[in-house]
Amino acid sequence: MEVKYKINSRLLILLMLGTIMTCSAFLMFVYHPLQLIIKKVATLAPGTIFTKLWSAPPYSVYIDTFIFNVTNSEEFLAGKEKLKVVQVGPYVYQEILLNNNATFNEDGTMTFQPRRYLKFQREMSVGDPKEDRIISPNIPLLGITASLENDFFANLAVSGISKALNTQSFLNLSVAEYLWGYDDQLVTLAHKAIPSWINFERFGILDRLMALDNASNIVTLNLHPDKVSASPILTEAERLAVYHIHRWNGSPGLKHWGYIDSDEPVATNSRCNMVEGAFDGTVFPPNVGENTTLKMYRRAFCRPVPFNYKEPIQTKTGHSGLIFEVDPLFLATPKENPENSCYCVKGKCPLKGLGSLSPCYYDIPIMISQPHFYNAHPVLLQQIEGMQPNKEDHDSYFVLQPQLGVPIEASLKIQINLDIGQTRYNAKTEPFNGLVLPLFWLQMRLGDIPHEINLLITILFQVLPVVQQILIYLLGLCGLGLMSASALLALFVSRDETNGRLSFRGDYSPIPIIPINSPYFKPDVRILK
Repeated sequence: MEVKYKINSRLLILLMLGTIMTCSAFLMFVYHPLQLIIKKVATLAPGTIFTKLWSAPPYSVYIDTFIFNVTNSEEFLAGKEKLKVVQVGPYVYQEILLNNNATFNEDGTMTFQPRRYLKFQREMSVGDPKEDRIISPNIPLLGITASLENDFFANLAVSGISKALNTQSFLNLSVAEYLWGYDDQLVTLAHKAIPSWINFERFGILDRLMALDNASNIVTLNLHPDKVSASPILTEAERLAVYHIHRWNGSPGLKHWGYIDSDEPVATNSRCNMVEGAFDGTVFPPNVGENTTLKMYRRAFCRPVPFNYKEPIQTKTGHSGLIFEVDPLFLATPKENPENSCYCVKGKCPLKGLGSLSPCYYDIPIMISQPHFYNAHPVLLQQIEGMQPNKEDHDSYFVLQPQLGVPIEASLKIQINLDIGQTRYNAKTEPFNGLVLPLFWLQMRLGDIPHEINLLITILFQVLPVVQQILIYLLGLCGLGLMSASALLALFVSRDETNGRLSFRGDYSPIPIIPINSPYFKPDVRILK
């Protein structure tokens, strides 16, 4: 009797194809190839799309500027009324950021030089800054005098010069002059006499902020926290956060707040004067968790600004986001917030709600606060009429896209003030003694999400996850179906109908069945050549 088998190549192909599809579905389910795509496309690395977008961010970043216009200058100088101000604005400027000379270093860091430019947006503004005029306190006179509070001879000199120049306590300026600079005789003399201190010839308050932001800053980001050593002062979460600032102008700390570069521990170095661990505001670590605090540093603000995670939200564009709000203890006293202990100048700590910027701005007692002295000591509101603080208009926040770690909404609000202190020997400044003068406040906000960013987020985190799930199910079901079909065909369809023998269709060769009583099975039979 002879049984004949046919090897069917079609069934083998079906079986192999089904196996490949099933294995592919399993591997996709386990290893998530989408995450590999995101890692290649959406991380700061040489040649990635994300790096190209980061180097010249397509975001529309706007700076809304609001100025406090004095309405009762004569009555105030006569001692009849408290100083009254009214908010004027916004005057809107678009900020254009370029991250130049990005270099990926072998030690796992990236170095670059940020550069910012402002472009006026007339259609978003209340008026023309060249035509609109305001009444402002004489900031150079008050600032220089306040900075010389304890210097008897310098005070007398400034008082004599201001009288000789007939310097006024208040100035009538255009908004453009106030923000971007005007000729002031006192500033000109100070620049000529002490150029190492007053290194500018024309004074404009927004011009001075932008000058510090663009003062040849070299920033180093930590791209591989598992490889790059970080300061032990940082928490573990801060050390392991990708994209945090590793060095700012070569230092992990802020020297103007007392940080000392040293290989050995230094008592004055603390979390207060560290810039390492903060972020530059363009990119944050992806997939941050709850109870996270992210610090944002911009040199114009002189210190990092902490933001606390609040909750997940759905943005107006339909994307998932994580909202962070400014820490309410950001400008608290050192007693309330020990991390603010290094921000006391000459042993004097500012009131709650104020933060000194004087080490960054010529030792002039410039103070930051939230707009309209929101969340500040009540005495600041009592000194000036016209302040109307509220959370909706004056608090700060930003929203992160969770997987990319890029801002998709933001509103950062900072007010600039002048702390007069107790001036001496100058009748033009004495009416301001003890006041903290609000000068102006600005809001940095993001416009609509750029098309490139919106498309990237939509494809990576809305379209591709669905496609991946569909592929996993399709490949798995089709693979199992093909494998089952090939097994059924082998068992039931491929029986030879003519001779009743079980066979696989195709070419075959007979396999003889040797009877058990054949002489080949006898032990004494030998096979000879």
